[in-house]
Amino acid sequence: MSEHFGATIGHLRGRLGRRDRRVVPRVAILGGTGLLGAAIARRCREEGLDVTALARHRPDARTTQLLDGARLVLGDATTPSSLRAALDGATHVVVTLAAPHPAASAAAPRAQLDAELPVLTNLLAELRHRPGVALTYLSSGGAIYGDAPSLPVSETTECHPRSPYGVAKLAAERCILAAAHEDGLRARILRVGNAYGPRQRPRTGQGIVAAMLLAARTGAPVTVFGDGDAVRDYVDVRDVAAALVALQAPGAGAEVVNVGTGVGHRILDVRSIVEEVTGSGIELRFEPRRDTDVTAVVLDVARLAALVPWRPRSLLDGVADAWREVRSGPREPEPARAGAR
Repeated sequence: MSEHFGATIGHLRGRLGRRDRRVVPRVAILGGTGLLGAAIARRCREEGLDVTALARHRPDARTTQLLDGARLVLGDATTPSSLRAALDGATHVVVTLAAPHPAASAAAPRAQLDAELPVLTNLLAELRHRPGVALTYLSSGGAIYGDAPSLPVSETTECHPRSPYGVAKLAAERCILAAAHEDGLRARILRVGNAYGPRQRPRTGQGIVAAMLLAARTGAPVTVFGDGDAVRDYVDVRDVAAALVALQAPGAGAEVVNVGTGVGHRILDVRSIVEEVTGSGIELRFEPRRDTDVTAVVLDVARLAALVPWRPRSLLDGVADAWREVRSGPREPEPARAGAR
């Protein structure tokens, strides 16, 4: 996969160099120290792109390594001065800000909207004065669709989100599509599957892969909501980053693209894979399914595959890579708890 993406970006840089050797795309990443943001920053830097990462807090040592060579702006994206500092010189802005997960958003729906929409509203207003800057927004490839009548779900599948999280993501998408129509914004919306990978924190209420890997190390049980048959499309964060960089800044108008693997796994399947990789048994403790939980979602990635060479790594390979990092880190004695994500 990497050689195809590298060739794509190399071709782009060659074209840019022939026109103006001083032109180097600068990507501003809002949420640049999170799981997805840091992976995207690293991939951009590997491809020779300039990167600015906006974050509320100074990153830890591991994230700092991933951000090597990037410009870091500490601040809040809702603060105009911080946002403008992050956008300085940018040709492409990527929004991958953390927000409450579906179950947490059900308990505090307003918090979800407050986490999503003010930042996006401010950003869209700022981009009206920066007509050359394109936008990529990382949306949800799971919560936004809800329980679809058939699988896999394509970008044209009607969305029926079950949680305030999904509703807020859908509202954000609509705001972006309106800005593209009314203001000529160049935008792309990536509906990302269940992202996992090295550095994923296991105790956030989501991230079943990270929770099981921690359990393999500590022996603690993992709480699962439902009977373990919930199906998700698990995609490695490094593949998401590679897809975003290969797609490059959006062209005219707006476009929605699923980013997943096209393969669904039950939670029970994930346990089997983690047990195979780690050699440890994983104890699951089952609790009643929550109203916000989607029963099954698998993404149709035909549109993405038509745009770039797309061969995401298998869940087995991705879990093996994540396990190597978990095993080399400090031992954490607390129990792992995760939902059907």
